[in-house]
Amino acid sequence: MKILICDKLDSIALEQLTKMGSCVDISAEDNKRDKLLSEIVDAELVFIRSASSIDKEVIDAAKNLKVIARCGVGLDNVDISEATKKGIHVTNSPESNIISVAELTVGLIIAAARNLIKGNNTLKSKKWDRAALTGIELYGKTLGFVGFGRVARLVAERMHGFGMDIIFFDPYVEESTEKETKKELDELLKEADIVSLHVVKNKETINLISKEKLALMKQDSIVINTSRGGVIDESEVYKLVEEGKLFSAALDVYENEPPEYTTSLTESDAITLPHLGASTREAQLKAGTDTVKNVQSILDGDITTSVNGKEFQKN
Repeated sequence: MKILICDKLDSIALEQLTKMGSCVDISAEDNKRDKLLSEIVDAELVFIRSASSIDKEVIDAAKNLKVIARCGVGLDNVDISEATKKGIHVTNSPESNIISVAELTVGLIIAAARNLIKGNNTLKSKKWDRAALTGIELYGKTLGFVGFGRVARLVAERMHGFGMDIIFFDPYVEESTEKETKKELDELLKEADIVSLHVVKNKETINLISKEKLALMKQDSIVINTSRGGVIDESEVYKLVEEGKLFSAALDVYENEPPEYTTSLTESDAITLPHLGASTREAQLKAGTDTVKNVQSILDGDITTSVNGKEFQKN
């Protein structure tokens, strides 16, 4: 069995894969797209993370593919519809990095509110200007979640300990919880002191937080995005931070990765990270080993871990 590995995986997951078949690792290739298109032809399994895309062109090139394995949560880089048409199972590891992303989100909320990154950078530039780095307390402030799924709920649990009031917008959650209040999107943007995005990327969420939506946010509010790039107008975020409308912002994901290194990005006071949400040892291990386990289950006939397996059953 030929196994194509497109992105870097944890060593334990790689060891497990070598026991399943013959592995071809193109994760370090400069011309990865070309290698993907050539190597996918006779591959039976393909493993990816967020850096590789299995689109219609790749799926059409595949002649023996049985499973597309996404080591991580998001599936916006997989054409599930085309895979289903070709009878190819798709699986992922939706629980693998949720704690890591939640913890990063908490860290970014604190860092943005207290000017931690700016403070570090100014001191190392031999500047001692505490007055220019005055932050804001989280206690008593309102934290608004756009999307209230697994990660957002983990963040909410932790931020309740800071004495924050929690509101959320999520069309798939019917009503308020015991501790959190459901709001409409515009209402949330107007009320929240800090807005944290936790949505998948699809037709409904692309540019969900547009220039017009950002204009609704309170003076000196903060926006955090650790979910998916392209769901917020990044250039407008940089502009609003520069103008002082937003107190701060923190972005871990971008519409294009890596992003274009424009002056607005490189000189912005917004916190900008290179997609570190799942970059912990624990998440990397779990993403790989969970996905390998899912693939083995599918090969053994158990399709409960296949995100499109039910579509095959309908037919």
